[in-house]
Amino acid sequence: MERRAPRLAIPVFRSRVAPVLNWCSKIHIFPECIEEADSCQEILLFNVNAFDRLRMLQEEGVRTLICGALSSDLLSYGDSLGLRIIHGIAGEIDDVLNAYRTQTLDQPRFRLPGSHGLCRDGSGQAKDSAEISDWKKTVRKVESKPEID
Repeated sequence: MERRAPRLAIPVFRSRVAPVLNWCSKIHIFPECIEEADSCQEILLFNVNAFDRLRMLQEEGVRTLICGALSSDLLSYGDSLGLRIIHGIAGEIDDVLNAYRTQTLDQPRFRLPGSHGLCRDGSGQAKDSAEISDWKKTVRKVESKPEID
């Protein structure tokens, strides 16, 4: 049986990262692997609560979620599902996706106004350079070794 390659989700409002995940109605799903960068799946989520959205993303094979703001309850639930959530992000979808893949998402231009920058937990604090470096290594590993059984 073939296992799906890791996937990345970004909630969308117009052509930008949706400012709040809890109420977005459209999510784009991309392969994390650069070689498959052109493919994108769009999911429309009307009348679906935020917790079910995260569960649906997990079922779609999403491992990483890049988003703007989200509630602390939703962040904790995503963590319990094994999702890696990078929140506090703003910008045009194509720019954010490219920055993620080139390990430059920590630039100030991608910070959601009022956010402290790249966050991967509920602290709301910007991560130190060692953790950002660790995050960049994880991204490189995912890009270089897609998982296929």
